[in-house]
Amino acid sequence: MIHVIASKLVATWVGKVLIGGAALLTSVRYAGGFYAYLETEKLERPTYEVIARLADGVEIRRYEPYIIAETEVDASGFEEAGKAGFFPCAEYIFGKNKKRRGGESEKMAMTAPVRLDGGNNKRTKVSFVIGSNYTLKTVPKPLENKVKLRQIPAHTLAVKSFSGPPPKDKRVLKEREKLGTVLAEAGIAVKNDGATLVYGYHDPFITPNILRRNEVAVLVDGRV
Repeated sequence: MIHVIASKLVATWVGKVLIGGAALLTSVRYAGGFYAYLETEKLERPTYEVIARLADGVEIRRYEPYIIAETEVDASGFEEAGKAGFFPCAEYIFGKNKKRRGGESEKMAMTAPVRLDGGNNKRTKVSFVIGSNYTLKTVPKPLENKVKLRQIPAHTLAVKSFSGPPPKDKRVLKEREKLGTVLAEAGIAVKNDGATLVYGYHDPFITPNILRRNEVAVLVDGRV
């Protein structure tokens, strides 16, 4: 009888330890995720002005010019393209480059968002935003030929934000359709044949999905 009681006590204790340990690990994970979210919110982003707010949270934004480091991949889907194009751009930002003077490499500050440009063909462009402290004459040169530097001119976007993990193609299509409906109802025509842009602002590994910010966007006339 004593052995039975002892066994039950041990089992109860072990169960509490396991539950407590799991709760602790969960707390640590979410604490780390929240910290990652806060740090990402500090990253430099392209400067823009919200010039109109429409239904379903859609914003019309007027962006100032900025520079990007961009690579083009043979992938028609955003999910596949994001995986293939992320690392060449990340490697460039983190030092796989050459200074304009001196020939040394330079680690640049991370920015947001990571941009995916679906265009209108079977190739997708993936790009990182370059900090505003650089110009095309001063930004380090990529060592990889597939990474290109270019300036995005001033432009106007219609943007719809949503939370969650890096979006799969079905989610992108769903949000893009919602964006198109809002623009049609507002009488706003899209430019560039309605090519879809996808922006991701947070890391896909640590930040909890509920805090991750994603956006779909299309070019529109700046006279909105």
